[in-house]
Amino acid sequence: MVNSQVLLTDLKAGPCSNVVEVWLRFGEARNVRKGGELMSIDILFVDENSTVTQGSVGANRQLRFMDGLCEGSLYTLTGFEVTRSNTNFRLSDAPFSIRFNEGTKLEKIPASLFSETGFFRSFFLVS
Repeated sequence: MVNSQVLLTDLKAGPCSNVVEVWLRFGEARNVRKGGELMSIDILFVDENSTVTQGSVGANRQLRFMDGLCEGSLYTLTGFEVTRSNTNFRLSDAPFSIRFNEGTKLEKIPASLFSETGFFRSFFLVS
């Protein structure tokens, strides 16, 4: 069965088998009270409609996903879980966030036409 491609605004809470095409930006979340212990990798996903959604990779899964990630690159994302956003740690206005699990696949793909828009050039400008 072929998974259908959807936009971030089309996602519903629960396990997701759809394909989402996104750009991403990421950073580490560390616990300063525990000597800087890594808690998770926080990610901002942006789709072709400029929808921004937060995601996270737990510290126990970081090695599996972080080696191949490159900020500002385009990826397909499948096999993830959609959960309600934690209002205390919200990085975007989206009411939900994407959580990586054991079935998540993230594959880098060639940039598409929407990569040429000014929004993406400015959003992913690395300082």
